[in-house]
Amino acid sequence: MIYIVVSLFALILTFSYRITKEWIYRVPFIAQKLADKYTIYIWGFLALAVAFFVKDEYVYQVPMIDKKIIFIGVVILFINLFVAKYSGYEPVGKYNLVNFVIFYPVFEEIIFRGLILPILNTTFNHYLGEIVFLQITTAIIISAFLFAIAHLQYYELNQSSIRYMVFACMGGVLFGAIADYTQSIVFPILLHVAFNFMAAYSYSKR
Repeated sequence: MIYIVVSLFALILTFSYRITKEWIYRVPFIAQKLADKYTIYIWGFLALAVAFFVKDEYVYQVPMIDKKIIFIGVVILFINLFVAKYSGYEPVGKYNLVNFVIFYPVFEEIIFRGLILPILNTTFNHYLGEIVFLQITTAIIISAFLFAIAHLQYYELNQSSIRYMVFACMGGVLFGAIADYTQSIVFPILLHVAFNFMAAYSYSKR
């Protein structure tokens, strides 16, 4: 029974952006353009509110920092310099750029590494191996997969969105492992913001 409850909660959180958007569309006197514009902020506020009431989340936790995690963070930032330009992300306009670089990374980390991952850890925390010194569990893999398919909330299924999903899944594994190691989403947020910034910068230079 607990597996079903945990899985259902994780799925609801996975598609919470779309659920929020559809809910806003149904509010009287709100134009569709306004709904499209402000969904991300309402979604993020709701995620923060949910995290406040969830036990053992990573959202409001101070990260456990050591030399190992600082080293892996620097390595990931260095790799991003070369990898981010192949992500295919093309944010257009200041509004989309700010959301892409700041708000989506923050809110996605709150939901996927701050809420979904700790929730999955309660029932799917089976050790699978290590990447460098970071432990990989079934919960991390599942949360990364959910993070990947969640991108279909923003894009139609096509060649570009499949590429986004592949990058999201790989990032989800690394960010999840770091979140588990540090018991916080602070480092995943910083790395996620850095990746999106580099992807956007690479696009602007084409």
